[in-house]
Amino acid sequence: MSGECQLPGLCPTLLGKACQIFLTLAYPEGEPSIPASKRAYLRISAESGFELLLQAPVCQLLARPDGGTRGYAFRLGSQRFPHLKLQVVGQGQSELVFSVDTHDQVRVDPKHPDAFAWAELQAANRKLKEEIEHTWEAAGLLTFNAVLRRELEK
Repeated sequence: MSGECQLPGLCPTLLGKACQIFLTLAYPEGEPSIPASKRAYLRISAESGFELLLQAPVCQLLARPDGGTRGYAFRLGSQRFPHLKLQVVGQGQSELVFSVDTHDQVRVDPKHPDAFAWAELQAANRKLKEEIEHTWEAAGLLTFNAVLRRELEK
C-alpha cells in the first residue's frame, strides 16, 4: 500500500475521532495498555503524518472486485483480543460507514476444552462492538446499523 489515502472523504479529523473512541473503549485501562504500535491512532491530527497511518501492519486496504478501494481496516485490537478491527468503507459517492469487525467468527466444537472461554470472548467482543458503534453514532459517525435503520425508514 502506498500510504496515500484512496478513500474520498477520509481525513485525519474523521479517522482520529473514530480511532480515539475505538481505542478508549477497547483499552479501558488507558493509553499505557494500548500496544505501542497502535498508540499513534489515539491522537491523530492533520500534522501527524496521516499517510503513515494508512500503511501495514496496522492498516489494510480493502479492495473492490474491480480493483478500486472499498475502504480500510485497522487492526487496533482490544484489551482482550488483538484481532479486533476498525473498518471504514465508502458508500455511494460521499458517505463513509464505520464498523467494528470482531474477527472472531470461528466455530469451536462445544466439546472442546476452550469452547466456553471462546464463547465468552465472542460475547465480550459483541458487547464491545455495540458500545463502540453506539458511541460513534452519538459522535456523528455513520455506522452500518444506522444505514440499515435509514433504509428501513424509507
